[in-house]
Amino acid sequence: MSSQSNFLDTTDWPLQKSPRQDSITSLDTPSDTASIHFTTFNLPPTPALSGHGDRSRQSSCSSEQTVHVPLTKPVNISFSKGSKLFKLKYSQIQLRRDVAGQLKQIELSDPAGLQTTFIHSFPGTKIPIPHLETPVTSSTSHISRVSFLEEQNVRMASTLFQAQPSYTFETWEDCVHFQEALLSQTVIFTAGIAEAKSKGRGEECISQNLRILRSRTGRQVILFFANSQRKEKKHYITIPRE
Repeated sequence: MSSQSNFLDTTDWPLQKSPRQDSITSLDTPSDTASIHFTTFNLPPTPALSGHGDRSRQSSCSSEQTVHVPLTKPVNISFSKGSKLFKLKYSQIQLRRDVAGQLKQIELSDPAGLQTTFIHSFPGTKIPIPHLETPVTSSTSHISRVSFLEEQNVRMASTLFQAQPSYTFETWEDCVHFQEALLSQTVIFTAGIAEAKSKGRGEECISQNLRILRSRTGRQVILFFANSQRKEKKHYITIPRE
């Protein structure tokens, strides 16, 4: 990917514990770097996969790149359209990127032809962050569900509409594969974070996940979600890990 840092924002975070949860709305833009000191829920982190970055099969042509996301079990998609909730299951995921490496769409299909191909498009230029909907801990059977912060265009057959799909994976490994393919980075650590409060900007993170990502160059960043009720704009924070 041509830019790994389009979603960056940073601040200084001492932490306190809190069990509360909150909602999400949007991404944010880069800021200055800072350090982070964190404590997680009093549980060991769920281990991430290692060395996955090169396992997704890629093909390219002059206009786009296609990345195949390896799945051990089918993925479940849910979304609302009008007053109805739809739930579908697919066995294949492919990502399509433009020649510059920007993600353009997620394509879900079923070789058996049991479902119409599902196309989830991302028209913007920011890297879409796969949002983990529940804190990851080893004491509970956490749900491996990924969503995104904003609605995007969704197409099934000839029907085009706006929706905010959730991707529910039956295994944590498949969930990690999906995140890594979207971000073009390796997820080397994931764990629930109870609460973080900023010193200067009045932001806080409550009952979310902390992830450590590693790029192909070896650079690592800490990624987590600032979801304070005092702020209208919810956004992801990343801090370089020295």
